[in-house]
Amino acid sequence: MALHQGFLVFLAFGLVVFAQTQFQRVFEKPKPVGATFHHPIQRVAVVGAGPAGLQAAAKLIEHNFAVRLFERAPHPGGNWLYSEDTPVRESYPDKPTGFTDQIPAQLPIARYYSEGDDGLTLNYRWTKHWRPRPVWYNLFTNSPKVSTELPDVPYDPETPWVLSHHTIQRHVRSYATHHCLNSNDHCPATPAAPRVASYSTRVEKVERDEETHTWVLTLRRLEGLRESNRIREEWWTETFDAVVLASGPYTSAHVPEIEGIVDWSKAKDGEQYSVYHSQAYRHPERYAGKTVLIVGASVSASEIARDISPFVHRIIASVRVSLPPRLRSLSRFPNITEFVPEIASFGPLKTHADGIRNGRIHLKNGSILQGIDEIILATGYRSYALYPPNTTTRRPENISWTGHYIPDPTLAFTIGRPWTIGRYQSYGLAKVWEGSAPLPPPEQLPEEPNPGTGMWFPEALFRRYVTWLNDASLEHGGRFVEPPPVENIELLKYYTVVHFLNNTMKLDGVGLDSVSMFSGKLEVEDPWDALVDEDSDW
Repeated sequence: MALHQGFLVFLAFGLVVFAQTQFQRVFEKPKPVGATFHHPIQRVAVVGAGPAGLQAAAKLIEHNFAVRLFERAPHPGGNWLYSEDTPVRESYPDKPTGFTDQIPAQLPIARYYSEGDDGLTLNYRWTKHWRPRPVWYNLFTNSPKVSTELPDVPYDPETPWVLSHHTIQRHVRSYATHHCLNSNDHCPATPAAPRVASYSTRVEKVERDEETHTWVLTLRRLEGLRESNRIREEWWTETFDAVVLASGPYTSAHVPEIEGIVDWSKAKDGEQYSVYHSQAYRHPERYAGKTVLIVGASVSASEIARDISPFVHRIIASVRVSLPPRLRSLSRFPNITEFVPEIASFGPLKTHADGIRNGRIHLKNGSILQGIDEIILATGYRSYALYPPNTTTRRPENISWTGHYIPDPTLAFTIGRPWTIGRYQSYGLAKVWEGSAPLPPPEQLPEEPNPGTGMWFPEALFRRYVTWLNDASLEHGGRFVEPPPVENIELLKYYTVVHFLNNTMKLDGVGLDSVSMFSGKLEVEDPWDALVDEDSDW
C-alpha cells in the first residue's frame, strides 16, 4: 500500500514537472530559429490600414516590434472607408502600368499649395492623394458577419447577418481603437515617440538597401491648413528591417479597350459625365427616369443595378460570355434588367455637350443600342506594381503561402481574406521575424488555389496555418491557435447554399447562352470560397 502511494506521488510529481516544463516552453521568450536575416528584425513598416494591415500592425506590436503603420486615407478602414467624395476621374484609356508621380530630388522637403497652383484645385490634390474608396451609400457585403469579423471586437449578437458598409466601417474603426491604431491615437503616449499610425500618408516607393539589408520607404503626407486655405505636402524617408504590404492587389479603376470609348468619355450632360467607372457611384436617386447601361456582370454591376432599379426607366447590362459565369452576381440582377452581349464599338458622337442619348452602341451580335442616358463601367480594377522593383504585378508570383517574399522574407504581402485568414497570417509574420517559427521550406508550398476562388482561401489553408503555428509554438515558444469554430463553418455553408440557390435565372433571347444557378459547380466549392470579392474580371 505504501509502495502504491509512493508511486502515485512520484507520478503526480512527474506530471506537474512535465506540465510546468511545457507551460514554460510555450510562454517563455522565443529563441531564434531558422535565422535567415542579416540582423535582428526590430523596426517594421505596415502599408495599409484596412482589415489586413490593422491586424498585422496589432500583432507585431504585441510581439514588441517597433511598428509604423502608413495609410493614404485619413482614417482606417481600407476599401470599407465610405466617403461622399469620389475618386479623381479614371483615365481614358488606362494609364500605362508602372505610372507613378515624380519624387523630389532632395528629401526631406515640405511644399505648400494654394487653390489653382499648377492649374489644380486643392480638392483635386486631396482626392488624388487619398483616393476615396469605391463604396456607395447603400452597399451591403456579399458575405455574412460570421466570416466578416475581426478578432477582439465581436459584433453584437443582434447584428443582422448581412452587413451594411456603415456597420463594417464602425467595426473596423473599433478594432483600430482597441489596438490604439485609429487616426487620432498617439501610441505610445510619450511625446517624443513617433505615432505608430501615420494617416493621409502615401508610400510612394519601397526600396531595398543592399548595403544595410534594410528597406527604405519614401513617404508623402498631405495636410489641409484651414487657417490659410492651403495644403502642406511633406516628403521624407524612413528605414525599416521588414515591411508588410497590406495595400491590396488592385489600385486603379480599369477602363476596357473598346473602339470609340475615349470619344464617349468626353460627353457630358450638363456638368455630369455620361460615361464613368463604378468607383464614382454613390446614390441611386439621381438616376430617376433614366435608361442606364451597366457594363459588366460581377459584384459591383449586379449590386448597383439592384440599388438603382426602383428609380430608373430601364436597366441594360452588357455581359461578356468569354469568362466563366459569375453565378451569384448574375442571380442578383433585378428582374427588370435587360441583358445584351458584349459591346463591339461606340459610334461617333456629333457633340460632347448633349450627353450620349443620340449615340449608337454596336454590340458583337450585330444589334445596336440607342437612347442610353448614362453608362456605368463596372469593369473592375487593375494592379500596378509599385514595390518591390522589377515585378510586373502588385504581388509577385514567388510568395510563400505564409505571405513572405521568398527571395527576401523580410518583405511580406498580406494574402487571402483578412477577415478569416488575417489573424493567422499576422501571427505567422510576427513569429518568423522574432525567430520563434521557421519559414516552411518551398517544397511544402500548397498547390495554387482554384482560379475561381478569387481572394478567398480554402479551408485546407486554415489547417496548414494551425499546424505550422502550433508546431512552432510547441518547439520554440508562443501561444497556440485554434481553427475557426465548426459552428462558424456550418453557418457559412448554410448562408452560401441559401444565397446561391434562392434565385434561378436564365439569359434567353439576347444572343447569350442560357445560364442558370444550377449550371455551376457548387458541389466542389469550399465554403470559405463560395463568395468572391470584386476583382479585375467583368
